[in-house]
Amino acid sequence: MRLKPRSFHDTNFYMISYFFKSHDTPGCTANSLAVWCILLLCCLLFVSNESFAEKTGEDKDVPWQITANQLTFFHESQVVIAEGAVQVQRQNLKITADRMLFNNLTQKALARGAVVIEMEGDVLRGEEGEFDLKASTGNIKNGNLFLHRNNVHMLADHIWKIGTEEYMADKAVISTCPLPKQDWSFHCTDLHITGEGQAVSKNATFNVRDIPVFYSPWFAAPLNKYRTSGFLLPYFSSSNRSGFEINVPYYWAINDSMDATFYQDIMSRRGWMEGIEFRYVITPESKGILRYNTLIDRLNDTDFNHDGVTRTTEKRYWLRGKFDQELIQDIQLKVDVDYASDRDYLLEFDNGPMGFDASNRAFKEVFGRSLVERTDLIRPTTVQATRLFEDQFLGAALQYNQNLVAANKPYTVQTLPLLLSQGYITPLQSLLRFVTNSSSRQDTYLPDLYYNWTASYVNYWRDRGDRYQRVDIEPGLLTHLAYNPYVQFMVGGFIDNTLYNTTGTQDEFKRAHDLNRTLARLEIEASSTLARNFVGSGGELWRNTIRPKLTYTYRPDKAQDNIPFIDERDRLEPLDRFTWSVLSFLSKKTIVTENRANYTDPLRFYMEQSYDKNGIYPGPAALQAKDIFELITPTSKYGKKHDLSDLYAEVEWRPLNFLSIRYDNTYNFYGYGFTTHEIWSNLNTETGDKAAFGYRYNEMEDIDTLELNLNVGLTERWRGIYETAWNMENHKEVKTTYGLRYQASCWAVTTKFRRDNDEYVFGFNIELLGISGFKGF
Repeated sequence: MRLKPRSFHDTNFYMISYFFKSHDTPGCTANSLAVWCILLLCCLLFVSNESFAEKTGEDKDVPWQITANQLTFFHESQVVIAEGAVQVQRQNLKITADRMLFNNLTQKALARGAVVIEMEGDVLRGEEGEFDLKASTGNIKNGNLFLHRNNVHMLADHIWKIGTEEYMADKAVISTCPLPKQDWSFHCTDLHITGEGQAVSKNATFNVRDIPVFYSPWFAAPLNKYRTSGFLLPYFSSSNRSGFEINVPYYWAINDSMDATFYQDIMSRRGWMEGIEFRYVITPESKGILRYNTLIDRLNDTDFNHDGVTRTTEKRYWLRGKFDQELIQDIQLKVDVDYASDRDYLLEFDNGPMGFDASNRAFKEVFGRSLVERTDLIRPTTVQATRLFEDQFLGAALQYNQNLVAANKPYTVQTLPLLLSQGYITPLQSLLRFVTNSSSRQDTYLPDLYYNWTASYVNYWRDRGDRYQRVDIEPGLLTHLAYNPYVQFMVGGFIDNTLYNTTGTQDEFKRAHDLNRTLARLEIEASSTLARNFVGSGGELWRNTIRPKLTYTYRPDKAQDNIPFIDERDRLEPLDRFTWSVLSFLSKKTIVTENRANYTDPLRFYMEQSYDKNGIYPGPAALQAKDIFELITPTSKYGKKHDLSDLYAEVEWRPLNFLSIRYDNTYNFYGYGFTTHEIWSNLNTETGDKAAFGYRYNEMEDIDTLELNLNVGLTERWRGIYETAWNMENHKEVKTTYGLRYQASCWAVTTKFRRDNDEYVFGFNIELLGISGFKGF
């Protein structure tokens, strides 16, 4: 057992008896304002400069200031006795009391009557106390401690301050709820608040108001200022498939830059799922999150969603993670991991702190990268290394594609590896001067010519089917022409050289003598920028910018049936294409101060369409590369090509700072009308209200879904939660969640009910605000 600090009465303290005598104590008593000022000056000259500096971070040269209704100073012992409205202050530290005795030699003080110590927002109150200002320690009886940054209230018979931010207490009550009536509190003996912000005690009971709820012979709770190991509050749920569920996380603060959370998820109908999340942050560019769950599933119903796909394994798991790492020579490494046991795992376990939704949200917030959709049957794991130079980009990647359809696994294509080099547009003169080893700009006269290049190597491998290695080199030469200040021209010529080395079973590849391909491409681009400035009614400055562009691209027709086909680069279709586009945006400049302004783009509009006499498939261009890993030849749902592509348009509008709206669509001119619609709207108010609306329609991919998410304050303490997703084509509900959240000043409870086409789930969790977790046994 830790020993309590020794009392100040064990020290040699001069003139201590005078503290308890009457006002006629012998000595240099100041009864007039003039004498009081002289004695105060003497005190300021003699008081040491070292005290509580460790806590407050104050300048050590700043003296203490002592004020009171009456001061008595003893020159020989350097003791000050202050009585009546006593105040001792040094920058951020202030002590007040009815009576106080201060020893300048030892920097120790005794205080009685309404003792209050204020330290950077923290407040310690009591009836009487003893303090060592040099060591930043002390104790107080019948204490009341408030830790401002943690919002912690503590009452105790006796409180000892044993370090800069370290306390011990006897018979204590601790809570983040305000006094006097606390909604919840921990009653304990021998409480210790460590310097790391953890409250540790013996014989603790958790009380709701004055009613004990549970008891633990040992208890520890991390306060919200620090990351401290311990059990987090459990998550409860109940569903018709999983039964009653309780998920108890244990948080391990490994060090300042690493932590791990262990999840013990017990489901009455399925069994015991274990999970772990490991996180680290070394620098803003070097960080990572890894999550893993595993379960021996006892549930007999193996046909989730009744879609005819039966799960054949009891051992279920999901490994996912993302990592960013800064290496030597400014090399950036990015790793994405996604590997699941079966195709239904991500659909069945999409709720809770380790579900698909929570995992995807964490990855987007930390890395800005999402998981692929939970319904995707190809789960990619990638490793990428990139390096940016002044005039080029280098990249390398490995990608393993897990195919969740067992019959297709041997045919799934793996990228082992991909190497890419891309040169930025650079003046040709600089290349010639480098080749000729000349530094003079007068050596060669050239028109306004530029060059760039793209070079890549890829090795596509799989167990069965054709495999190949491909080298692709595409140099380009460009020039910019400007006949007037309103229109700019860019002309570029490119040569695509592709070489293959194939292995496989298809006879035509074995017999082919020429697996190489050379294609030329010509691009001509004309563009302009039109802008107009005007002043709004509120004095803000507005600028409307319009950028029209017309591009012509030509690539000759060449038979490519003799080379393999795995991705879109293996089939470069002939082009004789005109593409027009227009971009328009409205910018706003708001003057904040004389030297500062805010710039925003409240409105943006873009439109694009192409014409090609060779024909263009209807629908988004990305459709042609959608199924590259399944070797499906790019075709359109609507059959033949047409001269005109679908018209694509998008608009983004931010009418208010807390409201954004985006809408895009494609329109087909050959009788199919609108083939896609997507609209997204997000609202986030300062009061915490959130609303998100999304509608997605894609005729080619048979998508017609609507999503709505609401989190709205009903009263000051109650919030309503509503989330729904509907399949508009068959008018069936995909998933709907109803929830309520009640938040008091120091605790909150959230309840949710979710239903989809195969499961009903009810869950709730309790939060003790300010206490990030607890542990006890």
